[in-house]
Amino acid sequence: GSRGTARRPTGPPQAEMEKEGDNEDLDEEQPQRELSRHSTSGKVSGHSRWRRLQFAHSLTGPYAAISAISIGKDLYMLEFGASANVIGSILLVCSFVSPAMDSLVGTLQDKGRFMLRCFPAATWGRRAPWMLTHSIMLGPLMFAFFLPPSYDKDLLHAWFLSIWLAGYWCVAASVNAFEAARVEIYPFKEERVDIEQYCKLTVSFGIFVGSGAGTMCLTFPSKIIFFFASIAGSAAAFSSAAAVPVMREAGSAAPKKTDGSAARATVLRNPVVLRMVAIRALSGVYETIFPSLQLYYFTFVFKMDKHERFLWLAVSGAIMAVAELGPTPFWAKLFTKSTTAMLYVPLALRMVDIVAAPLMVLFVKDVSVFMVYLFIWRFCNAAFSYWKVAACAWVCDHDGGDREGMILGVFTMVTNLGRAVTSAALVLGLGWAGLRTTICLEDEGVERDACERDKIHNQPESLTMYLQVMIGVMAPLIELVVCLLTWEFPIRPGSQMLADICKKQTESYRSRTSPKACHIVAGHDFVDSDAAGRRPSTTTSTKSPPQHQTLPQTPIGRSAFNFEVPEAGPESPVCSPPALDIGGVSKQRSPPSAPRSPQLTAVCENKAVDLE
Repeated sequence: GSRGTARRPTGPPQAEMEKEGDNEDLDEEQPQRELSRHSTSGKVSGHSRWRRLQFAHSLTGPYAAISAISIGKDLYMLEFGASANVIGSILLVCSFVSPAMDSLVGTLQDKGRFMLRCFPAATWGRRAPWMLTHSIMLGPLMFAFFLPPSYDKDLLHAWFLSIWLAGYWCVAASVNAFEAARVEIYPFKEERVDIEQYCKLTVSFGIFVGSGAGTMCLTFPSKIIFFFASIAGSAAAFSSAAAVPVMREAGSAAPKKTDGSAARATVLRNPVVLRMVAIRALSGVYETIFPSLQLYYFTFVFKMDKHERFLWLAVSGAIMAVAELGPTPFWAKLFTKSTTAMLYVPLALRMVDIVAAPLMVLFVKDVSVFMVYLFIWRFCNAAFSYWKVAACAWVCDHDGGDREGMILGVFTMVTNLGRAVTSAALVLGLGWAGLRTTICLEDEGVERDACERDKIHNQPESLTMYLQVMIGVMAPLIELVVCLLTWEFPIRPGSQMLADICKKQTESYRSRTSPKACHIVAGHDFVDSDAAGRRPSTTTSTKSPPQHQTLPQTPIGRSAFNFEVPEAGPESPVCSPPALDIGGVSKQRSPPSAPRSPQLTAVCENKAVDLE
């Protein structure tokens, strides 16, 4: 927005303006671009880069927990001696429990229950209390995960199950709160896409902490390493609470009371929602295959011992981080400007990965070639998350109303269902392929080294074949199906559905930021000239900076509205204060003012366009 007074726009002739109005429906992004011209740098939230990073940091703890538990199952089997079949069965059972958790937590957040007494919705909103409480709960669970009280198999299995269920509930609550708050705080595609680059940084940091802690425990198994891994995991979980002040801005009211099951059934009957459900479920399956099998691939395909495996895991992590995070600013800038590029560029890159996977995994058993494939894999998949985030938000804008949490909970539910079922199936597949697990922690010296060698080299050839087929064949086939569903998704560039969504977003935002009759502050009414049904005042005045006065005190303190209104004049006919008749002379009443709100400036300038 302009830093000076609002000026009458000097637009094209009337005929050209009418011609533009006729073609407005053909451009689905025109309403967003119009509003962006009247806001600060096109960012209606007014958040700085640091504020956006602080909000995205809410994902650090949940993804650290997900990564730690994901690689922790390998720790429980390879070092603690848990049974692969039992762990796989636990994961399979939990995969059917997790969808109920995701759906339930989204519905509870929408309704705002259980938190209102301690966290009033007027000041905390519906999402921030869940992030605060569950980040605090996740910390002790992460600490306990790496320190089981005993290595007895029955106790290990019960401990793993308990931590998994409690930890997943905390992760589901935190991620759902973030996703719903993102839709509420950032109403337009540009900011939603821009925030994704910060999410990639914080998610990558969380994965680094969680997987790094698990890898250190696998490479250097000892009590002191387990203790420091517990400290790192719990610290990452606690740190996500730093995003709570930003999340409190998501202050939407609770929806009207309706039957949750009926509302959920109505949503699931929507064909657009069902398309996104299929995409998210298959994406969860695809995203789980390689991370779940990477450790086993290095160990049993390349026959690496712990120290060599640790080195190559670190190298592969650095390569994937560069491929994922390096082009992030470029993707954010490109996709913010072009919705078309946001759809077709990720699809083209993923087709490259589909072709490269079988060629570089099935036919070549060389670790350097595998490192090249990892770079291609992450580079070709990194751009897709921008479309996925924008498309899920569009579905909420189109069908969600005030139930963003329920819809996003359904999306998270099917994604995590795909992940959990795939993780369980992969672990069971390891057992079916002939994986032999032994406990080497109780041995010392030469006996322990011999035990570790036998664990690597005494595995059947079917295990190697299983790992190659899952990464080189099954994963590309699932990726191909995801690409086809994305190509056919109905909310796409040029579609009438996307045009309607963009107009709905703009109207919704204007209705939230434009009070009745311009504004009411601390008992002073300043009636918008258009809303009052009269033409704006054209009283001439000399150009001068807006007058600032101290806001009057109210019974509850200083007024929350911070704004300034320019003096009426031929170039600023907007939001004129009412005239006062003093001694037969009509005078303009000066409004109280304070530092200008960019949102109010945008509203006033938009009204100037309407009047023109």
